Amino acid sequence: MKVDLKPFQEIASRSVLDELAEARVSVAKGKLQAVVLSAPTGSGKTITVAAVIDQTFGGGDGIPARPETVFLWLSDSPELNVQSKAKLLAACDNLPFHRMITIDSESFDEERLYPEHVYFINTQLLGKDKRLTQGGDKRRYTFWQTVANTIFESPNDFVLIIDEAHRGASANDRNRTPIMQKFILGSEADGLPPVPLVLGMSATPQRFTALLGNTNRTQRPVIITTEDVRSSGLLKDMIIVHNPKTDAQTDLTLLEHAAGRWKHFTQIWKSYCDKEKEKETVRPILVVQVEDGTENILTRTNLSDVVRVIERQSGPLAVNEIVHSFQDQAEIQAGGRIIRKIEASRIQDDGEVKVVLFKTALTTGWDCPRAEVMMSFRRAQDPTSIAQLVGRMIRTPLARRIESDEMLNTVELFLPHYDTDALESVLSRLRSPDAEEGVPSRVESEAVEYPRNPEMTEVFEHLKTLPTYSVGRAPKMGDIKRALRLAGMLVHEGLNQDADEALREVLTKKLKEQRDAFVAKDTNWANMVRESGEVEVDVTLVAIAQMNVTGRKSIRMALSDESIDHLFDASGRMLAAGEGLHRTYWKRYHDHAKPNEAKLELFALMRKPDTLAELEKQARKQFDRFWKEHKAAIQKLPAADRARFHALIQASGIPAQQPWELPEQIVEKSGGEAWKHHLYCNAEGKFYATLNGWERSVLEPAMEEKGFVGWLRNLPRRDWAFCVPYELGGAKPFYPDFLIVRKTGKGYEVDIIEPHDDTRADTWAKAKGLAEFADKHGMDFGRLIIGRMRGPQIQTADMNDQATREKARKMQSQNDLESLFA
Repeated sequence: MKVDLKPFQEIASRSVLDELAEARVSVAKGKLQAVVLSAPTGSGKTITVAAVIDQTFGGGDGIPARPETVFLWLSDSPELNVQSKAKLLAACDNLPFHRMITIDSESFDEERLYPEHVYFINTQLLGKDKRLTQGGDKRRYTFWQTVANTIFESPNDFVLIIDEAHRGASANDRNRTPIMQKFILGSEADGLPPVPLVLGMSATPQRFTALLGNTNRTQRPVIITTEDVRSSGLLKDMIIVHNPKTDAQTDLTLLEHAAGRWKHFTQIWKSYCDKEKEKETVRPILVVQVEDGTENILTRTNLSDVVRVIERQSGPLAVNEIVHSFQDQAEIQAGGRIIRKIEASRIQDDGEVKVVLFKTALTTGWDCPRAEVMMSFRRAQDPTSIAQLVGRMIRTPLARRIESDEMLNTVELFLPHYDTDALESVLSRLRSPDAEEGVPSRVESEAVEYPRNPEMTEVFEHLKTLPTYSVGRAPKMGDIKRALRLAGMLVHEGLNQDADEALREVLTKKLKEQRDAFVAKDTNWANMVRESGEVEVDVTLVAIAQMNVTGRKSIRMALSDESIDHLFDASGRMLAAGEGLHRTYWKRYHDHAKPNEAKLELFALMRKPDTLAELEKQARKQFDRFWKEHKAAIQKLPAADRARFHALIQASGIPAQQPWELPEQIVEKSGGEAWKHHLYCNAEGKFYATLNGWERSVLEPAMEEKGFVGWLRNLPRRDWAFCVPYELGGAKPFYPDFLIVRKTGKGYEVDIIEPHDDTRADTWAKAKGLAEFADKHGMDFGRLIIGRMRGPQIQTADMNDQATREKARKMQSQNDLESLFA
């Protein structure tokens, strides 16, 4: 692939390939199959399927190529197809432009669809009155005949991709089979059998099940969860929604505020991209949804007013900077400006576009991560379409979370015609666990930006030296694969040109040592290797005249070169899928006179129970060595590259220590009481928060203590939040409520304070986790306190006290807490 997949996309694409392989076996037996990739909007379904196509045509990672495969990409929108085609072209190594064919009604007339091609068609071309579905007029084949011929020629290798099941994808007309369902159910009138092998892309499994209708087609689901997408950084963290609390006419007031926020986003994105040396500067877009019109007017929204108000913030907009996506309209004029028409699929890649006017064209099939601010003039009648639109806007422009400024992980929505109840209907849709849109973890009606407290510059420098942990923030990756990825990235970034070669030398040498040990000690080794390259076959002897069985015997046949290669590739997947370590081993140690012997030896070696564990141990040691040697250089890389390296640390499957990197700015919901001395504050030095009685009972005394400098409310699960690992049915993250900074001599000391409800079943485990944290890092901190309320008093236990820590280590359940606080 020309692009790096997120870990969840790699897993999903591999699962789809595995399901397709199994589905082909069933298709060969005459059974109808559907592999369904179900994922929320914003998860990159198209890129995931692009990986499936690329590996189908080119093979790799132990997957044999199937160049005889043909894909037909079906959607209900020409615009969706244009966008999908562009994504495939940008992502696939094994799919050149000339093998991606957009089917049109004028020139397309083929007997069948050809292998190693991807064809795109939309349902609008396939109605009964359309040229593609009618014979005559010099047309040799209807499109239904073309599909039928393709099914006849290669039922196992014709894959129908149904993109998203948007409009027109459900059977709501009893008198007419919807076009998408013709492919699924077949159409006797058109001579079309059911397509045996379908690959569906849908926001929810239920939606695709409805499309399949009442059929006996086997469904093979592959599911990407909303949490998979959120944790990957593909979705923004927060939606900030603005709506008026009065009935006053506020349309243009909110529009001007929206334009101001868009201008602010433009400035901070430019600052960030310049600082981090991004290849391209993110150019945010202001999206303005206007009202419908009538037969005589384009829209009931006064476009001249819209242009004038926006330009008060932006300055004059050039002809290519303000555009529209209205249906059936060429360029228009408003407010003294020419507003040209642009197709929705072209907005993201047109760097000149700053403002987009639309009605409803962007609610489906549109992908524009640059859209940072949206204003809607529409009335509170369709919360679903607003939610769909927001679901399209919350993708991160750089396909990753921005750690240094939380504001860049938000999107803002202005709804002047939505009262509190109407707004809640939108938010409920977005918060719903069944929402088809991938949604941020936070949806707030108001939020405030808090930059770093300028009086705390030295404090932030001290905090950079403290350790924190990452727990469960990335899918687990094997140590061999992690080490090889790290070595490859060190080479790519110019930090260590010999890293990959050196690591492969260590790992293949270890494999060779293990192989030599088995040769020397295991008397059955030669037989095991030989048998790996053979297959036992039963032979039955039948007398022709009487057709009686006259004898049976078993013989062993040598595997073909192709079958041995399959075993060899399976060894590679066991070692580290996609990294080619098995091929490195073969190149270094195979006998040119007997090239298959080393392949079979490796397969036999991988069947030994200790082989992989020993190699993983060696790889972990090499990973730690590389990281220690190059950690300082990695920290100096741009943010995008640092994020890729840190993802490998987080993929260890165990809590990973990392330096504490706090952002330049955080975003928190508005409201609460004003507090001073917080590490993040507004221009007046205040931070607003609502604290409960327990929290006050520990914070207020701490603020009165000698040497107090400042405090941080540790907001749980933020990327920057201070985290302590603990064990309770596996590793879990623990985010203490407060960090207190005190001046001690010439330096600073940080206390961790967690007032906790000890009726919760995890209190003892968190206390024990904090004690284990103190064992490793207690010298870097002051007090490490966990507390509980008892009547009006709060009882505390300091894990940086040796005796208390000894008590905590011995705890096995919640019943042991009393001894801790005694």
